[in-house]
Amino acid sequence: MIDTPFIPHAATRPDEPAVVSPTGTLTWAQLERTTRRVANALRALGLRDDDRVALMSLNRTEWVSALYGNVRAGTRLVPLNWHLAVPEIEYVLADSNARVLLVDHEHADVGRAAARRAGVEHVIELGDEFDALVDSASDGEPGNERAGGTLLYTSGTTGRQKGVRRSDAIALVADVMPGTVRLGEVWRMTHGGVHLGVCPLYHATPLGMAQFCVALGQTQIQVPRFDAEETLRLIEAHRATSIHLVPTQLIRLLRLPDEVRERYDLSSLEGVWHGAAPCPAWVKRAAIDWFGPIVIEYFGSSEGTGPLIATAEEWLEHPGTVGKPPPWLQVSVLDDDEREQPSGAIGTLYFTRPGGPPSYEGDPDKSASIRTSDGRFTVGDAGWVDADGFVYLADRKIDMIISGGVNIYPSETEAVLSGHPAVADCAVFGIPDPEWGEQVKAAVALLPGATATEDELIAYCAEHLARYKCPRSIDFHDALPREASGKLKKRLLRAAYLES
Repeated sequence: MIDTPFIPHAATRPDEPAVVSPTGTLTWAQLERTTRRVANALRALGLRDDDRVALMSLNRTEWVSALYGNVRAGTRLVPLNWHLAVPEIEYVLADSNARVLLVDHEHADVGRAAARRAGVEHVIELGDEFDALVDSASDGEPGNERAGGTLLYTSGTTGRQKGVRRSDAIALVADVMPGTVRLGEVWRMTHGGVHLGVCPLYHATPLGMAQFCVALGQTQIQVPRFDAEETLRLIEAHRATSIHLVPTQLIRLLRLPDEVRERYDLSSLEGVWHGAAPCPAWVKRAAIDWFGPIVIEYFGSSEGTGPLIATAEEWLEHPGTVGKPPPWLQVSVLDDDEREQPSGAIGTLYFTRPGGPPSYEGDPDKSASIRTSDGRFTVGDAGWVDADGFVYLADRKIDMIISGGVNIYPSETEAVLSGHPAVADCAVFGIPDPEWGEQVKAAVALLPGATATEDELIAYCAEHLARYKCPRSIDFHDALPREASGKLKKRLLRAAYLES
């Protein structure tokens, strides 16, 4: 029995499962002891408050113990997208000054290569190597008062990734669980139950859901990859009460044959959350018809523009809304001159949170670019607010592509494409895709006399970028439309595909 645990349910439900994955199960008491050992192991490696620990792995049990061991050590966890190529991982490791990289076996070669180039001090493979490190550490109370947290990397509005520092980060270890309980309740998460995690934990919302589970006493079942029918089987097998999905996953579930969908008992579900990308109205209505009035939409960003929450009933009363803010978050709609717009008028969405706007690690200019003089901030979304306070999106971040719930920034792909010796000019933008929402499209003008095929250019991109950032298709032009100033008229290229 643990008398005063950090993990709330270690004393009251010590032998019940807290985290389950193909790599093992941790009970609530084991999670308490393991997070203590992880914290003490990190301090034994010489890490101190605010030092960075990167983690690149498929969903597995160690994600949760590493996350909360990091909190108890006072360090910052940097989740890494395991789709990234070596140069991209190297950039995040170097930019965050990561001192430790935790990596699973599937991505160890890429992780170690990037870590060598970035000068990371310790690379620890999850499994036997990580277990040996943890087992060698004390399971005594770490005693660190300052709470660690996460350093999530996002591009903000454009450009290369930057680590986001939120103004509302919890400062003390003693406040972490009470604060997480309160936020989980705002998200409409329940106390107790079983959560099925099918989205990668390197994303902000799945990671937040994992934290809500620990604070609210939900057993979490973490699976490495999403499979539509397997998801239904797991819901039935574990009597899952909650799940988070992106619209692409909802579409794949809805496209299963009726006899497959009817094969599984989903009656245990009490909440189905979706977000991360616009959800087509037909998908939303079909999901509500299937799951019932338990479908909850959310909107937010790593910078702190949420959570906006819309229950199924609220969405049906306000079709198209992405949610309503909690009391502490104010949403404003401003025009290009930062003048307040009336209800229903479209403008740029700005947000105000307690403690002020977020900042981008090591980039004061980028931090300043998203702020107004009175403390409001934006990530570039356009939209409006109705008379009841519900928020709607009129557009997405300028030029950003959202494919399967993942943000893709065209400038990054353009920078790679333009490096090909045959390319004179290029533009990358999103075009509609019936399954992914959007797909990456490129328009290219070749240098006079140069030759290059579509397959060659796509393969060239894949050498430098994660596959999902690479164009799915490329069209060739004699010249791309540019203004006299040199600014690319990307809207003219995109419009042809939107019209068709």
